[in-house]
Amino acid sequence: MNTNQIKYFLSLVRTRNITQTANQLFVSPSTVSKNIHKLETFLGTKLIKPGRRGIELTTSGEFFYVKAKRIYKDIDDTVTDIKNSNLKALEPITIAFTGSLFEIEFLSKFIQDLDNSLQPRINLEIFDPNDGNGISTSLIQGKYDFVLYQNDFFIDKKEITFKPVFSSGLSVIASKKNPLSKKKNIGIKDLFKQDVYIWNSVPPLPLINHFKFELSLKYPEFNFKSISDEVVLEIFCASNRCLGIVPSILYDKVNEKLDFILLNYKLSFENGIAYRKGYEQKPYFQKIFTALKNAELEEKKTWID
Repeated sequence: MNTNQIKYFLSLVRTRNITQTANQLFVSPSTVSKNIHKLETFLGTKLIKPGRRGIELTTSGEFFYVKAKRIYKDIDDTVTDIKNSNLKALEPITIAFTGSLFEIEFLSKFIQDLDNSLQPRINLEIFDPNDGNGISTSLIQGKYDFVLYQNDFFIDKKEITFKPVFSSGLSVIASKKNPLSKKKNIGIKDLFKQDVYIWNSVPPLPLINHFKFELSLKYPEFNFKSISDEVVLEIFCASNRCLGIVPSILYDKVNEKLDFILLNYKLSFENGIAYRKGYEQKPYFQKIFTALKNAELEEKKTWID
């Protein structure tokens, strides 16, 4: 999934017509169709369907539209602010992130609080957690300068330095229609009679693998499934089809259809900032790193745990 696919999708929602969307974006109708198809393939669900008055959204499409509109607006506003600056960008500084709401919130604060001489040099790029090798390679080769993620994602990469900022645990995603959504925290035994999906990236995060292995040993009666796409998982949970278990960092505090409840389980993720070794010699490194860290910690105070 990339920002172009989101842009095409949002435009199509407004026009309800592929040809009109193509004309507005100065591309061919086939380009619009191909990007929408790629987005649906990535999400594993249909977003649009033919209707009496043109294109209509499916239930999944309506859910994704709310989330995508928020993400794209924050990114677009940040890019516009940087482009409108009168200050000349010397060397671009690219920060890669997964696109979670938590990251969007604190990156907005980071940009606002950053020194004016550095603001126009910041590029933001969303990466797919399911492209593990690609992310590490991009960081080592200099495509990314900083990557915001979890420590165990880079645990075997000697060329990469990871600095933890804070720790977080696991949360259960539940539809507000599910009785469990009223709990302040949830134990594993509360989930035994539920249909449960556990999120993990591909390649998998070692801590999630360890968690699933422990569950199999300690609670052999607990049946759970695996899923690698957090957006699709939220769609399933919003429809009350299942419950989800995700790192608490993925908490979506503005979603009106879902509740995120802390899972009472001793497992801790180190969330922080990764960069290639030697990059700390850059004259602006400390300013960027400190501003990122402070913005993360400030936003963490408002978050789930």
